[in-house]
Amino acid sequence: MQQLLYQNYKEEKGSFKNTLKNKEVQKAVSLHPVKEPLYQYRIYNYLQSGKVMAELQHEVALHRDMAAMTDILQDARLLLGDDYGLGLQPSLTKFRPLSGREVIPWEFISRSIYSHRNSNPRRGIDESLKTALDELVNQVLMKVNRNAHLRGRTIDFKEIQYGYFRLDPLHGPDYVLDLLLTYRKYRDRKMAMSVRRHAYLQQVFLPVEMKEDNFDEKQEQNPLDNPNTKPVLDEAGGSLVGPVKSWWNIFNGNEDSAQNPLQNSQSRPIEHIDIVMPLMGRFKIFQRFMTNFEDVVLKQKNPARLVLVLYHSRQDPEAHQLTLDLVTYYKDLYGRQCIEVVQTDSEFSRGPALQLGAERCRPEALLFFLDVDIIFTSASLQRVRLNTRKGHQVYFPIVFSQYDPKPVCRPGKPSCQCQVGPRGQGSECVLVADDVGEDSGYWRLFGFGIAALYRSDYHKVGGFDLSIRGWGKEDVDLYTKFIEYEYSVFRAVDPGMTHIFHAIQCSSKLEEAQMVMCVNSKAMSYASTRLLANSIYSNPEILRRLELHSLNHGS
Repeated sequence: MQQLLYQNYKEEKGSFKNTLKNKEVQKAVSLHPVKEPLYQYRIYNYLQSGKVMAELQHEVALHRDMAAMTDILQDARLLLGDDYGLGLQPSLTKFRPLSGREVIPWEFISRSIYSHRNSNPRRGIDESLKTALDELVNQVLMKVNRNAHLRGRTIDFKEIQYGYFRLDPLHGPDYVLDLLLTYRKYRDRKMAMSVRRHAYLQQVFLPVEMKEDNFDEKQEQNPLDNPNTKPVLDEAGGSLVGPVKSWWNIFNGNEDSAQNPLQNSQSRPIEHIDIVMPLMGRFKIFQRFMTNFEDVVLKQKNPARLVLVLYHSRQDPEAHQLTLDLVTYYKDLYGRQCIEVVQTDSEFSRGPALQLGAERCRPEALLFFLDVDIIFTSASLQRVRLNTRKGHQVYFPIVFSQYDPKPVCRPGKPSCQCQVGPRGQGSECVLVADDVGEDSGYWRLFGFGIAALYRSDYHKVGGFDLSIRGWGKEDVDLYTKFIEYEYSVFRAVDPGMTHIFHAIQCSSKLEEAQMVMCVNSKAMSYASTRLLANSIYSNPEILRRLELHSLNHGS
């Protein structure tokens, strides 16, 4: 009776945040105490999702039975055809690669994830994979213990010793897990012992289903003001309400959808953005940025302005005046309010520069911290508006960062789109900005310098640490502050933002932590792992270096 009427003593208020997947909860007919409506919704959604998963598993089993019957009858293939491959029996060899490059690599799972595909070969296990592993282990134990009471024994899960994981894009994820279990026998001769078993598991992708969304424009404007709007609950029980249609259009690369609000007088006013950017020298790079700024903001009358924090450069004093002249040109052409220049003679430091620019904005302004090397689109600015919520959420987009074009755009057939020719004075090799590919660049997952937030929230968490000088670390400090103040930090790749390659110079005056970050960033920007590996494979002398060294040392 105690197991059927389950009382939760492990968590406060009976929230069941971490115990829903326990086998005791799965067997219970009632859960106590659950008093919060959000927790009630969450538990209900979880139990309903379990029923849906069971029905889907039954559907897959029926497809496999149909496929088996088709093989027996043979003449009924057209009648019992399976267009989606659901009838294939579980196997780790469903996908057969035609070349070495098509081989799907495995990732090793232990206390961390080890992968040669990721820029960080050893990283923590993300929450989505943890949830998937918990669900898989729970299903395995439920199947193993299905008739445990008849056999007088039970098997309990202890931990995953290690495992392997890969994603087959046509069929689904594959797992090979080494499980540490406890075998308990409670009839006749009672005993308990630890055992290890390998589990070969495969989840199956179901056919794609299209669902029509009856979108209400009024709900997009004021979703919280509509009393008929029902909250959509995530796994933690939080309420999520948002303009689904705008998200769908923008994230599918529909630039027009991001521009329509600027051209449609009946839509709600588009929020103004203050783009804060520090600069010292680098006039040619600033020219490129202003060309992009003119195309995206000035010509389209996108509600945004540039707050330029301009430092005097002792190495290139001429660039300072050229920058002011170029700003004057755009002001005369588009109006004095489109750009504001803040000049300073202090030593260049990114954190103090951004704070100096932020102080020139309205108290409730939406700030977008940007670097001169970034090329962006109007859809990127729209994502800044959508992903930033005053007092609740800040946005740190993941930017695509280009590799050094010299090893990429080598003579002969280039491995990506390149432009080789005159660029200002002289000639250089340049990667095309909109070429987002494996060989042309990488997603800067560990970069937090580009950020969108409200000025009031920036001051609430304390802003930048102004004692940090030189390259890096100030952005990580601000990112950490928002987490400590329990802000929701939204991170996602932005396909419209590209960090154009530039050579990185690591000053010898940097602190040890900053030097490590600078050197690592410089190494990451050289070339892709595949290109570097092919360079080594094509040069046998490199592979024989140790052997040649031993021969020379012996002689």
